[in-house]
This record gives sequence, C-alpha cells and structure tokens, in this order.
Amino acid sequence: MISALDRLRALRAGEVLGTSHLTSVEELPVEWRVEYEERAAILEYDGGLPREQADKQALREIQERIINLKKTSFYS
Repeated sequence: MISALDRLRALRAGEVLGTSHLTSVEELPVEWRVEYEERAAILEYDGGLPREQADKQALREIQERIINLKKTSFYS
C-alpha cells in the first residue's frame, strides 16, 4: 500500500499515481492535485489519520477551497 507521502513524491516526479478509487481526484487540475496530495500527506503523518481517512478529508478540504476561490474570484 502506497503512502500519501510516496504518492506526493511520485506526482512531483511526473509518475502516474494509483488513485483510481478516488475518481474525483483524477478530475482535479494538476495544481490542485498537488495541493490535495500535500494536504493528505500532512493529515496522515502530522495528523495521525489513516491513509483512507486522510485522502477523504484532503479531498473535502480542496473541494471547499476551490468553491471558495470561485466565489471570491474577481473574474468568476
């Protein structure tokens, strides 16, 4: 089982990550995908959450950030 930190390293190296179980993650733009991977790693290692829970929480947080950014964007 690959950890969130290993997935982040793979993403930064340009490798394809095995996150097919999170189909909405696949739809994230690259810059948000990196944010997601970083947040999941923080939640897993610093927050002590199990990987699956860290992934779900990170996705919720990134989705919320995207929504809030769209709401406050001058160009939206």
